Parts: sequence; structure tokens; C-alpha cells
Amino acid sequence: ANNILFLSEKSGWRQLYSVNLETRQVDRLTAGDYYINEIVDVDPSSGDIFFLASGKEKNRNPYFQHFYKVNSKGDKLTLLTPENLNHAISLSPDRKYFVDNMSSPEQPTTTMLRSAKSGEIIKELATVNKERLTELNYPLAQMFTAIAGDSVTVIYGLMWKPSNFDPRKKYPVIEHAYTGPSQNSPPKDFAGAVNKGLQSLAELGFIVVNIDGRGSPGRSKSFHNYSYRNMGNNLEDHVLAIKQLANKYSWIDTDRVGIMGGSAGGYDAVRGLLAYPDFYKVGVANSGNHDHRLTKNSYPEKFMGWPVDSAYYKFSNITMAKNLKGKLLIACGGLDDNVYPIATFRLVEELIKAGKDFDFLFFPSQGHVYTKYDGYFFKKRWNYFVEHLAGQTPLWEYEIK
Repeated sequence: ANNILFLSEKSGWRQLYSVNLETRQVDRLTAGDYYINEIVDVDPSSGDIFFLASGKEKNRNPYFQHFYKVNSKGDKLTLLTPENLNHAISLSPDRKYFVDNMSSPEQPTTTMLRSAKSGEIIKELATVNKERLTELNYPLAQMFTAIAGDSVTVIYGLMWKPSNFDPRKKYPVIEHAYTGPSQNSPPKDFAGAVNKGLQSLAELGFIVVNIDGRGSPGRSKSFHNYSYRNMGNNLEDHVLAIKQLANKYSWIDTDRVGIMGGSAGGYDAVRGLLAYPDFYKVGVANSGNHDHRLTKNSYPEKFMGWPVDSAYYKFSNITMAKNLKGKLLIACGGLDDNVYPIATFRLVEELIKAGKDFDFLFFPSQGHVYTKYDGYFFKKRWNYFVEHLAGQTPLWEYEIK
């Protein structure tokens, strides 16, 4: 009752600590080169602390989450989910059992009832019908790795191919980007990979990739620190990853690379065309925070520092508008109170001043996401890549059944 549990990255990795409120003594309960995502619960009778962590099990995807428990002294740690998969759990109120949804982007979900004492599987509750997926010819996302710009760090990504994929062909590539340092982008589980919605884009004849380079959370503090006062350079690892994929697979066409994203990914989509104009040829950006000086202060001040200085200017898309060479579609909502439209308006004006040819789509009644007009926007985005990246004539009047 006199102890408070907290998570800290002071060792370089997010680990579990306990502080005694009477003696002020701080004890470290876990140690190692891994990242604790969440304290799930504490058993008041045994003192066991249940938590979720990533990256502890070696030779695995460092984003795969596992479930653990550690005693109150920190000298007995138990892995409760040993399978080399991502584990999403729900612990019972009496802390005797938990439900484990285990999967990966490449392996459909299996749901197990397990013992919270040992992790032993008690009963299989459900599993995705793999035969049905095969009947539908539904292609699963493919995991891949690449080496970051420091020539050492392994970075991770996902790739979606069309269901009629032919390795003898050359396919244009579209990156779905989000380098914002507040979250990871590529899904680590099966449901996330399916619900990402990128297979629909792949079906139009593209290879679609989603990459997590240096600068995002969930790994070491030094990995995350790459973003600090450097939001704008994060795409370097992504460009390198796509080039490495092309060296491995002859069917990837690096002469036709597009980029898209929303919010911080909208910033990335524009940044890609401006910072790497000879690599990214087509971009679709929605609700982008194109200038860190023109958005809510909680985001840029956390990752770009204070006071506002030359770094803010350096990593503004607005100040680089003159670099545009490719085809760009910019979208924003008039009621966006998350990423203010003013940054998009300023970007549009600078592109006009620079004499650049681009497209602008404005949703007067929509906010940060275009919920009412999602279908319209998705169709515009599909068609933009079909026309400008694939070089084909897009369709507008059609019905999906």
C-alpha cells in the first residue's frame, strides 16, 4: 500500500520501478534491453505485477508484445506467452486466467484461454478460418526487414501485394507513411494488418509498404531520440528500405514510387516529394501538419523542443515548396481542430507562389478525418495513383459489391 509503481526510460529502455512513499527508496523491478508497454494489474495477495512488454525475447520482431509477471521484489520474472507472435490479452478479475489473442500480420488470430499462474493453455476458444481466406484468394501482408541509415539498426515493415501478383512484372510502389514519433505505424497483429485497408490499394496493381524507421516509440530511448528536433529526416530510413527491397525483388520498380499519409503521415507525404523529389514521384497528403509552428503546441514542443528556432524552419514543408517536381494531391478539412488547416493553406499559397502544378481537395464541413466523405476521398486517392503513378485511365463511375 505504501509503494507506487512507475515506468521510466532512465536506463535507456522503458522499465518497471517501485518507490516506497515512506522511505523514498526506489527499487528497479525489471532490467534489460526491452520496452514495457503497460502495467496491466497487480495481485494484492501475492504482490505479482502483470505487464505487457516488447523486444525481450531475442531473435523476434521487437514490436511483438508478450505478457509477463514479476514478483514484488523483482527477482522472479515469468513469461506467460512464449509463442513467437504478438499477444493481446485480457486478464480475468480474479487474476487466475487470461484470454490471449495471438497472431502476426502473416498468421491469422488464434484465441486461447490460459493460466495466469504459468501461461499454460487451458482451451482454444476461437481461430480464424484459414481455409476461407484461401478460398477468397486473400493475400496476407508480408513482413520484411531493412537496415537503417546508420548501417546498423534493423528496421521493420509490412508489404501488401495484389491478389493476382505476377513476379515477372514490374510494380509501382506506394508507401503509406507515418513517421510521427508519437506512435508506431506498421501493424504487428493480423487484425491490424487487415484493417489497415491497404490491400484495396494493392489490388489496383501496386506494391504497398508500411515502414517503421528510427524515431518512433516502442524500442530503445536512443531509437526514439532520432526524432528529437529532427522531425523531417525520418523518411531517410524509409527511402533506404524501399531501395533495399528493390535490390532483393526484381518486381519492385523504384522509378515509380508514391507516398501517402494522414496527419503526421500527411506531413510525410508532402515531405517525401519535397525532400526526395527524384525518388517519390506521386503523393497524396491529408490533414498534414506541414509546419510545426502552426499546430497545437503539445506535439511540436514535445518532439522539437522550445523555444521555436531554426529547426522549426528547417523542417517546415512550407519553406521547401519550391522543390516540388512530382504530382501532389493535398486534402484538408475546414473544421480540423487537431491539425489546423492554416498550415495547409500556407503550403498551398507557397506552392502557387512557386508556380507549382498541384491539386487541392478541401472538405469544408469535415475535421481531421473525413468521416462523412471517406468513400469520396478514398476514390480520389485511388484514382490519383492509378493515373499518375501507374499511368492508367482511372474509373469514377463504378460500384463495389
